[in-house]
Amino acid sequence: MNMFEGSFLGDGKRIGDDTIMECGVCWWVYDPSQGDEVWQVPPGTAFTELSSHWRCPHCDAAQHQFMVLRPGEARERPATAAGETELATLGESLQAAYQRVAETMRPLPVYNAKLDIQVVGNRRCAHGSLAVVATPWSMNLLLLPLPNSTGREGSSRELSFPSGSYSFIAGHLEGVGVIETCSLFSPMAEFDDPAAVTAVAEAAIEALFTPTVQKPSTNTQAPEDRPMSRRSFLRAGSSE
Repeated sequence: MNMFEGSFLGDGKRIGDDTIMECGVCWWVYDPSQGDEVWQVPPGTAFTELSSHWRCPHCDAAQHQFMVLRPGEARERPATAAGETELATLGESLQAAYQRVAETMRPLPVYNAKLDIQVVGNRRCAHGSLAVVATPWSMNLLLLPLPNSTGREGSSRELSFPSGSYSFIAGHLEGVGVIETCSLFSPMAEFDDPAAVTAVAEAAIEALFTPTVQKPSTNTQAPEDRPMSRRSFLRAGSSE
């Protein structure tokens, strides 16, 4: 059980599903009716239902540093969250790192000179920080895993998202560090317009976090245990 500080003495049973919590470090308020956009927590999620990986999006404090906010003590959420700043920095780091990689990829046949490097849809999730990285040679889901991830370079693991389960391969990106990627397109020969790449990348990241409706199947394997194909995943979020 998570050990939260505050007037409920670390016992989640002492607080209700609608109890508002406040970070004891920066005073950021978690209101279940609002959820948390930075961590993609939907409205209506009780504090006790948060993932164990969730941390304060304003100062990155752990859950045990939150306290019960009594009526009349409510404060406005800070305008800028640390999590949002972190994601902006992540986007800049990835852009710079792949610009360096592009210098070695440019002479190769797989390099599509009509395209550029894009980092789309930066967001935090239960597995770490995620984005779609599109380059002139590939488009991948790219995850910066949480510090406690034990993945070694070249190893793979299945990660669950609202739309299904996907295989990510661990690697290292100079200037960024440990990354995990799930390939969407490689090479990028079927694209000739950067705007189209952006649209597909945006559709992909939205589809990833959109729960899928499973159709009846005669397959003996449970539908939720069968990973979606990457193409089906993209079609689910794109008009292509």
